Amino acid sequence: MASSERYPLRQIILDDLTSSNKLALLLLFLVIATAIATIWITHQTRLLTAEQGSLVKQNRRLENQYIHLQLEEYTLGHRDKVDEKAINFGLRPIHKDQEIILIQSK
Repeated sequence: MASSERYPLRQIILDDLTSSNKLALLLLFLVIATAIATIWITHQTRLLTAEQGSLVKQNRRLENQYIHLQLEEYTLGHRDKVDEKAINFGLRPIHKDQEIILIQSK
C-alpha cells in the first residue's frame, strides 16, 4: 500500500532539533559566537599593531627633532658665551667693509 500522504519534513526536523538536542544547539551557538569573537579580536589586534608601528615612527622622529633642537640650543648658547668673552677682552665684530680677502696664486 503506497501512501500519498506527505509529512512536513521541515517541521519534523525543526521539532527534533529544538526538543531533544538543546545542548547541541547551545554548543553550536557558542562555537559560532566564539569564532566571530576571535575574528573580531584578531582584527582589532592588527589595527592596534599598525597604529603602534606608526606611533613608534612618530616617537623616533620627535626624539631626533628634540636632539637636533638641543644641539642647536647648545650651539647658540655657546656662541653667546664666546661673544660675551670677546666683549670682555675688548674685541669687536668685523664689518664687511673691514674684511680683506687674500687670494693665493700658484
